[in-house]
Parts: sequence; C-alpha cells; structure tokens
Amino acid sequence: MFKIKTTTKLDYAKFMQQTAYGRARPASSGPYTQIYLVRHCKPDYSQQKLVGDHNMPLDKIGLKQRKLLNKKLLSLHADIVYTSELLRAQQTAEIFLKKKKLTPVIDKRLNEVDWTEWYKIKYFNMSEKTRIKRVKFYKEMDKRLNILQTRFRRILADIWEKNKGKDIMIFCHGNVIRSILTSILNTDAIGFLSIELYQSSISKIVIDKYGYVKINYINNIGHLPHRPAEDLFRFALEQ
Repeated sequence: MFKIKTTTKLDYAKFMQQTAYGRARPASSGPYTQIYLVRHCKPDYSQQKLVGDHNMPLDKIGLKQRKLLNKKLLSLHADIVYTSELLRAQQTAEIFLKKKKLTPVIDKRLNEVDWTEWYKIKYFNMSEKTRIKRVKFYKEMDKRLNILQTRFRRILADIWEKNKGKDIMIFCHGNVIRSILTSILNTDAIGFLSIELYQSSISKIVIDKYGYVKINYINNIGHLPHRPAEDLFRFALEQ
C-alpha cells in the first residue's frame, strides 16, 4: 500500500514558480473583484414604436428567460447591483434584487449603444490585412469602436475603484458588454462584429487589487433549456 502525498498551497506555489507560465505571469493578489455582466432578457419588440426603446418591457419569452436566469443568479453572491436606465434591464434584475434585498445603482452610462453596422466577415483562407480590406468603412467603424472601448474602460475602472474586493452584478445590454469585452481583449471592429451575445447570458470578469483583468467566461446560457432564437447572421450584410 502506498501513500498519496497531499499537495499544499506552498507546494503548488513552488511548482508554479518552476513553470514557464509561473515565471512569466505578472504578480496578482486579492482582494479580487468579480463582475458579472448580465444581458437583459428578451424584450417585446412589438412595443418599441409605441413606448420607445427605453421603455420596452420583457415579453412572455423574456419573462420565462428571467425565471430561469434568476435560478442561476441567486446561486451567486452580489454585494452591489448596477442596471442601465432601460426598462428591459431593470425588469431582468427585478427578481434578483427583491430576493437579495438590494437596491440597484441605476447608471445611464450603461444604456445601450446604438450600433447599426453589422457585417458578415469571412475568416478562412485570408490574412488579417485581407479581412480588413474587405470590410466596408472599416476605418470609420474601428475609430468609433476605439472611442466606445475607451469610454467603457473608464466606466469599468470607475465601478472597480468604488467597489474593490466586492462582487458586482451589472444588468445591461449586448453592445455595452461587447464594448467592455473587446476593450479587454484589445480587439478591433472585426472582433466586435464577430461576438454574439445572447439575451439573458452571463459573462464574468475578475480584477485583482492591482487592476489586472481576466475574462473568466463569456456568454454563459447554461441556465436556459434551449439556445435563444437569435442569430446575428440574420441581420448581417455580406461584404
């Protein structure tokens, strides 16, 4: 009979220092700030002309999504909750706030971004330069995205500075989350256009005390029984 050696935290730390990753990675340390980026559930688009974009409520499917989403969210801890001013984001957060007995910070900076240029972009058998050449108005789009990424990098930094070491839940919108994620990944307009974010999805980022940022996961819809009926290819134009 042989004994199984128990690995201690000290053993693991020594092992990591011997690996290439362990020697190269920057120092990081807690307290860690966890930020959950929650896209709103499905709104009633038939009401948009009547009540306006800001006041679209969730439809029947959206209410069902919210119920399933909240089963997942209620298993997570949150010290503070942010929502945009838009009704669909606030309704998505409503049950979670009641159950957790939290009052949201309603932040207009998290309102949806109007992005109208959606293109299908080929990936295989072409270089990065060729892809860029094939995208109409690439320079204009990338310049606009750079402005958005700078804006949301500052917003995220502000939220982090005010809530270091806390668990934060942000109920917001697809283009807001795309802007945040692509600002972390340092991607261009092609990267922005290539991300599909489902309604009622959860993405998570973690920030250490020094401000190092890691994306933990993107677009988690494991709480839903089926993938939402949403596909950017339906709206994207051929290049």
